[in-house]
Amino acid sequence: MKLTHDMTDQAIAPVFSALPDRARAATDCPDAFWDQQRLEIRMRIATAPRRSSMGVVTAWAGALAVVLLAIVLLHTAPTPHPSVGQNDSDQELLVGVEQSLQRGGPQALEPAAMLAEEISNNPPISMSGSALKENRNENQ
Repeated sequence: MKLTHDMTDQAIAPVFSALPDRARAATDCPDAFWDQQRLEIRMRIATAPRRSSMGVVTAWAGALAVVLLAIVLLHTAPTPHPSVGQNDSDQELLVGVEQSLQRGGPQALEPAAMLAEEISNNPPISMSGSALKENRNENQ
């Protein structure tokens, strides 16, 4: 038989409605009852097997060892210091490259660049075949 939601609510409702009365009745017990409860609880605690605290001590010791190892490794690790000379040479190289780019080319090639520019501005006059022959005869 399958219980529906309504049937479950109807079965549980009387239990919950009687709960406040039962709670009051449970607390209205005489002092002798509560003294007996305390005595039984203390006897259970006294006879309970004690846990070994060795596992807890081992765990704390391991955690402390890991923390100390991390501290030692962080403080003894060498810190790389950049050399001042290397930074200066890098800066000088960068300045040289920037100056070369602003000039447009190496200083030694400036005459060749001027000649190439002059040639591109004044293209040579094309000569006919007979003029080339005459020019060769004159040179011999």
